[in-house]
Amino acid sequence: MHIATAVVVVVFVALGWWQFGVYRDSQARQELRDRPAAPLTALASPGRPFGPTADRAVVAIGSYRTDGPLSVPAREHEGVLGWYTVGVLETGDGALPVLRGWLAEPTDLAAELPAGRVTVTGHLLPPETSADAADPGADLPTGQIGFVAPEPVGAETGIDQAELYRGYLLLTAEVPRPALAPEPLELSVVEPIRNVGPLQNLSYWALWWIFAGAVIVFWFSSARSAVRGPERVKPG
Repeated sequence: MHIATAVVVVVFVALGWWQFGVYRDSQARQELRDRPAAPLTALASPGRPFGPTADRAVVAIGSYRTDGPLSVPAREHEGVLGWYTVGVLETGDGALPVLRGWLAEPTDLAAELPAGRVTVTGHLLPPETSADAADPGADLPTGQIGFVAPEPVGAETGIDQAELYRGYLLLTAEVPRPALAPEPLELSVVEPIRNVGPLQNLSYWALWWIFAGAVIVFWFSSARSAVRGPERVKPG
């Protein structure tokens, strides 16, 4: 019983520490997202993974490519299936895919890219993978990509991989603001930090330690009863 109690307590304490670590990681990542926007060129370079600069808010200046936006099919927004619309911003240093928002139909006028130089603000996010595509093996028509990543963007636009940023920017603001714009996408929905909220991780940490304390109380009570032995009935 002693050995089993020790093992259970150690496991529960370890699980509590793990949940606390998850909570701290989530908080650190959220703090990173909340930092003021910095110039894109100060944090990222074309052809290189974002690494620790992912999740950072940045500002970039450039012009969208004139060959039109790219559409990403079968993407859900507020329970409705539609399309992501992506523009490729030529910054002078490289080409940055910009996830501008969501559309019910890819032919919506809001998909049109602003002409001339624009200033975009948003968060840098790592590239999606084929697992994010609705149908990874689908043969998509011209102008569509299955997921937002350098490989499909490069294949569709003809941009060399060395000139593409290794991820994309989730747009939050665009200047000058277009008359028609796609539905904005929330960062917490497109790239959630965790499947559960940070406070849930904190509560799980507390629960595991409470369980460990309960096991210790149970062990102490059982051990005390064993030491005392059975109570003897006093003669009348």
